[in-house]
Amino acid sequence: MKRIASLALGCVLALGLSACGSSTPEAAPKDGKPAAKAVKFGIMPYFDYAPWDLAQEQGFFAAEGIEYTPTLFPVEGNMAPALVNGSVDVGAFSDTAAVNLAGQFPKLRMVGFQNVFTGFAIMTRKGAFATYEENLAKEGDPDKAAIATISQLKGKTIVTTSGAAFSMVIDQALQKAGMAKGDLKIADFEPDTGVAAFQRGTGDVFLGGLPQRQRLTELGNVALISGDQIGPGAIALSGLAANADFAAANPEVLAALQRVWFKTMAYMDANADKANTFIAEWANKKNGASNKAADVAAFYKDFVKLAKTPAEAREMFYAEGAPNNWKTRIDYLISYGEADKSLKPGSVRADELVIAADVMNKVG
Repeated sequence: MKRIASLALGCVLALGLSACGSSTPEAAPKDGKPAAKAVKFGIMPYFDYAPWDLAQEQGFFAAEGIEYTPTLFPVEGNMAPALVNGSVDVGAFSDTAAVNLAGQFPKLRMVGFQNVFTGFAIMTRKGAFATYEENLAKEGDPDKAAIATISQLKGKTIVTTSGAAFSMVIDQALQKAGMAKGDLKIADFEPDTGVAAFQRGTGDVFLGGLPQRQRLTELGNVALISGDQIGPGAIALSGLAANADFAAANPEVLAALQRVWFKTMAYMDANADKANTFIAEWANKKNGASNKAADVAAFYKDFVKLAKTPAEAREMFYAEGAPNNWKTRIDYLISYGEADKSLKPGSVRADELVIAADVMNKVG
């Protein structure tokens, strides 16, 4: 599952890619027009990053004076060495992986945020507990609804996979409700095995990845509370990372990449069927899957929040008090990593790792 792979593999995989410098050559001028800026782009085979290849198909990179050359990576852990040695200039990246890898790769920079992955959810059997939506209707306040929902789990058992991305989701939920780790018992299973165990009656709630959430929903279970309803530790911000040297030398290119994203969002809104069909076929080629346009539409509707305009991006990620404010999220990830000793205290600084706000200021 994508998010597990990003965390589990992201911290341990490092490919021996040969360094080739951080400078990127200019493409040759054509017909007297200014030369395009060649950008070596790292891409991953998941729906939330697919719009970048759709942008290439629609000519949006060329319109911004960028020559887009993609390289496929399975997860961020593979891409990070390429980013820092200059084999790749910019790449699709999640914030969790960026924080986890920043200590090992100090030249890594987050240069943009495009969407919020909200596919994590604590699942329950229908009618077993009051869901977040039910508590929200009663309480009328999101924080109170989340606390009321999570508090029901004291003394209960959650079926999950220890040592994976889910641990952060559980910790955030317990923290939200003022509960201790001992207040929730863990039944440790591999994700798919856990689904079967939960269906047989093991545990009270379940937490796994998106495929397990979808499977349990098909079997008649419901989401007790989803990641974005829990808090900043239970989601993932997806965006762009870059080599620090490339970022410093090419601020206008980084801003142009943001404009490419927003043009692509406008195209997807105006041509949803064509865009979803392209993305489904694209993902099938990358993953050997059998997705359909309807699967893509459902993913974007249910499990990801897209920043479709500069104004939306600022409201989602950069405004003070924003629900997915990048600083709140990165500070949480750093604190979490330092607490569980996966990060050396002081080795990762949010204001050094993330330069996305400066990039957005140049977008216009």
